[in-house]
Amino acid sequence: MKNQKLTFLGYFLVIPVIFFVSTLLWRWGIKRTDIGGVLTDGLAILGIYYLLICVVGSVRLRRKADI
Repeated sequence: MKNQKLTFLGYFLVIPVIFFVSTLLWRWGIKRTDIGGVLTDGLAILGIYYLLICVVGSVRLRRKADI
């Protein structure tokens, strides 16, 4: 049970937050790109990431249930 909580925290909270903060710092803070473009691109990438993680997670759960 504890392993599932850590997996959830890692895949759904920690990795996306690190990605989003680093994207903001790099593209908006250092490169001075337009904030609207940075937010749109970052959130689009996170949306695709969450979609893929949900698909992979559901496949893993289904395989675990079949065993």
